[in-house]
Amino acid sequence: MNAQELNEKKQELMKPDWTENLHHALEELQPADAKEIVESMTDKEINSKVNNRRFQQDYIADYIEYLWDISESSFWKHVKATLNLKNHLLKSDNMFHFKMLCSESIPDDVLFAVTKYAIECPDEEKDNLEIIGCVIKAQAEDFSRLEEIKKCVSLVDKEKYLLAESRINEMINRECNYTF
Repeated sequence: MNAQELNEKKQELMKPDWTENLHHALEELQPADAKEIVESMTDKEINSKVNNRRFQQDYIADYIEYLWDISESSFWKHVKATLNLKNHLLKSDNMFHFKMLCSESIPDDVLFAVTKYAIECPDEEKDNLEIIGCVIKAQAEDFSRLEEIKKCVSLVDKEKYLLAESRINEMINRECNYTF
């Protein structure tokens, strides 16, 4: 596709509708064209595609998994956008994004977003805390990122620092009960 055709296709795919068929529409394109489209998405477009979740969680998770093979940088941008307290964690039958959060050394900005989510998640969201705790534990233990996590914690307001530090330590010391 030429640049104009790619732009027109992107505009069609970015229409404010559900994400249901997005990865299927991208699969119909040449991989290089699909990669160019997803890599050109703005943060606002990504947020729209991964956080308009009414009954779309499975489709969004499938779309994010598809991105792994097309563009790892776009995959991580999309995963980071799902770490949103307002919309909670993206959970579905397809938890590939959490599998990758726990089995890869994640980009620094994603680690920061994970740590921020872990610190700010309300106590009553025990399931979300347990899931994000698995990521914190994996990054700290499997990828030696504890110092980076501590650096993120150090940025918390002084009034919340001890609670944040305690929560992160608890996550690292707790067993992960999830298999992603």
